[in-house]
Amino acid sequence: NEYKSYLSSNNEEFCIIMKKSLDGKLVDDYGFDWPPSFDPQLHNDYIQKYKGMEEKQNLTWEKLNGNYSKSSKLKNLVRQGIPRKFRCSVWMAISGAQSKLETNPGLFDQLIARSGSEYRSNKDASSQHQLEIIRMDIPRTFPENSKFQESVMRNNLQDVLFAFSMYKPEIGYCQGMNFIGGALLLALQEPSGELKPEECFWLLVTLIDAVPDYYSSKMVSLSNDIEVLQVLLKKRIPKTYAHISSFGIPVQVFITKWFICLYVDILPIHTVYRVWDCLFYEGYKVLFRVAMYEFITHKHEIKSMTDVSQVAVFFKSLVWDQHAWDDHRYLKNVFSRTGRLARQSLEMKRETQQKTNPT
Repeated sequence: NEYKSYLSSNNEEFCIIMKKSLDGKLVDDYGFDWPPSFDPQLHNDYIQKYKGMEEKQNLTWEKLNGNYSKSSKLKNLVRQGIPRKFRCSVWMAISGAQSKLETNPGLFDQLIARSGSEYRSNKDASSQHQLEIIRMDIPRTFPENSKFQESVMRNNLQDVLFAFSMYKPEIGYCQGMNFIGGALLLALQEPSGELKPEECFWLLVTLIDAVPDYYSSKMVSLSNDIEVLQVLLKKRIPKTYAHISSFGIPVQVFITKWFICLYVDILPIHTVYRVWDCLFYEGYKVLFRVAMYEFITHKHEIKSMTDVSQVAVFFKSLVWDQHAWDDHRYLKNVFSRTGRLARQSLEMKRETQQKTNPT
């Protein structure tokens, strides 16, 4: 009932055990089911392909000795993948979350206590409603993930989301944040099983700060960014874009979840974490690169489809797609095949769109 393997997203020689879950399914180190077609031997062959490279990366990160000052060298290292055992400290440093934590000692625990008090007091109907929605969404978060069958994982996620809703009352809680928070908890969990909810909270704050209006009631920034993405697609793959446009249904139908959930439940989880490595370092433009790459890579399949529902179903299957499973090749192609995407140019496109659609 066990398979020894190496998980590629670790970027290190980190042996894990593939175990059977209670219902007999094979699960990965993050608690997600492997697909029925999973072949341990093929997976091992893939890991061996990158083993030497990952060992060198691990040594390189060790030599940095915690010095994660931004530079072209560090940017390239991040794009190549952050080793799993360094991921928490690197994410915290390069995103600015560590600075927030150190500037606000004890705040996380205070926010949890305050949320519990407000939930019981019935004084603030709005806050109580938000907290009730969070409570309802906890069991809906990765319901098939073996680690989220444990009450300690669910309780920690609830604490993180409660604290965030108290810290950012102008945003509160938006459905989709539960998947981001849950994925953060899984990414930061120590091999011993220890969870890091406080670090998870500050990383969630940092991520939401990067795209704040994605989670506002009107989601104006999200809508505008999807319009910007369409401008980029129209320029890069005009025939494919024209084909999608002929369906008469906006691409927001299936792209919204990509941006809202930051590709959680869209790509394989270890590939999501590789995308997040770059997101924490380079910011929101990585979201555009990944979306563009998906359309560029699958343009021939898309052009063979006859309606938008086929496109939506196709993109839902990416979580098991072979091209997305090889996280090393995937991230390399995300940057090489999408071309230059200067932040200044992207900001200008965003500003133009915001003037066109201010509310």
